[in-house]
Amino acid sequence: MAVRTLLVDSDPIYLLGLEKLLEKERGVHIVGSGSCIDSLEDLIHIHVPDVIVINMHMHIIKVLEWIKSAKKTYPTINVIMLCNYPPFALCAYEAGVSVTLSKEKVSTHLPHAIRHSNEGERLLLLDSEATCHMTHCLTKIEIDILQMLADDQTSVQISQRLNISKRTVERHLSSIFEKLGVSSRTGAVAEALRLQLIK
Repeated sequence: MAVRTLLVDSDPIYLLGLEKLLEKERGVHIVGSGSCIDSLEDLIHIHVPDVIVINMHMHIIKVLEWIKSAKKTYPTINVIMLCNYPPFALCAYEAGVSVTLSKEKVSTHLPHAIRHSNEGERLLLLDSEATCHMTHCLTKIEIDILQMLADDQTSVQISQRLNISKRTVERHLSSIFEKLGVSSRTGAVAEALRLQLIK
């Protein structure tokens, strides 16, 4: 059965491009489109989508607030967010978005993302600058640990603050280094600051 897909974007030209990209895609059925986040509730009731694709440039704060409540109101609907800015992409992912996709990857990955999000997968597909790729994103606890590293806290201090063992902290650090492509705490903090993941 085709995945019922609703497209939302304030740019009518980009919206048309998304429709053209998906119109002949097997397993994907566009049930409707809209240009305003305020009309999203009405669109959902009219079209009953399985997946909603939202372009992140439109009313970013309002979209993030809607996503946080949407998982409770519409637990069966999966949301795909198109976003090029890593901090917002991570916020959207943590808010409950099924897939966060950079706009550079839309033409090659959107159909795949729609099908897989409908099957319950969660993906973070960003460009190389975002340091995160297919399911390998920094988790909230890893970002918290990065912030503590930036504040010159030791592994022992971090473990006490988070109420986890020192060994667990070291495992998180190993994961952080791999995801950011660095080999030291200093490198991890520098990269996280560059990407504005921490302050």
